[in-house]
Amino acid sequence: MVVAQQAAIAAGNIIRSHLGCSSEIGDLKKSTDFTVKTTIKDIVTQYDSQAQHAVEGIIRKAFPEHSFLGEENVAPGASASEQALLDALQNTPTGFVWICDPIDGTANFAAGLPLCGVTVSVIFQGTPIVGVIYDPNADEMFSAIRGHGAYLNNNIPISVAETTRDIKDAIINAGCPSDPNAFAVSMKGVLALNNRCRGLRMIACSALTTAWIAAGRMTPHFGYDLSSWDLVAGALIIHEAGGLVTDLDGSPYKVTTRNMLCSNGAVHDQVLQVLKDADAIAFSRSTS
Repeated sequence: MVVAQQAAIAAGNIIRSHLGCSSEIGDLKKSTDFTVKTTIKDIVTQYDSQAQHAVEGIIRKAFPEHSFLGEENVAPGASASEQALLDALQNTPTGFVWICDPIDGTANFAAGLPLCGVTVSVIFQGTPIVGVIYDPNADEMFSAIRGHGAYLNNNIPISVAETTRDIKDAIINAGCPSDPNAFAVSMKGVLALNNRCRGLRMIACSALTTAWIAAGRMTPHFGYDLSSWDLVAGALIIHEAGGLVTDLDGSPYKVTTRNMLCSNGAVHDQVLQVLKDADAIAFSRSTS
């Protein structure tokens, strides 16, 4: 846990130092700071690579024999991230795989929106055992070890919003996927849920939204085609905080799950039913 937190703080320092590195969205394609990955909604900055280098260096110094999977080492696109996880799980000599997103919410980060964070998780033999999410702009560290609860800043126990029992009282976060087909399906869910809940948000940072659900600040979050580095840490923290994470089809969460709903548990089935009725459960990946 200590190493995961140290690594997250190292990446967080880079985020804080360069937040708002470019707010000129029209110049992204010309900027030397940016690379457009799959679409203009999916970008990477030079600071993503710097942050991951810092994270990986700390982890490899402490655990040189463990495997490491970071977003910046994987080719763009959903299929590549899906395969990278499978390869990491199958080829680890020790059973330990560290997974990292050095800057989750890169578009927010680049624009100067403090809605971005760092995720670091550890999987052992296919099961998440450590999850860390760091919000450097608020200096909040959310963490969990399997079987030992979830904590804020190491010493404050956190739990999901147990008193929110009905969808009408829930603040819901919706996924904002870069794939146009996934986005269209997400919008079906947004339209179906909008008049049934207290509030709907699209934060575009799974790290923060999953951490906030674990801390009881938000109730459900649904998303599509999420990579392992987007979800593994948050899923464990929510589980340890008393919440629930499943596939959008209702099946139990696995580290390979990509379409997901996470919640406090109490409103879970209500949200799933609304999404099902709205035909907002599955989509076909865009080939363009």
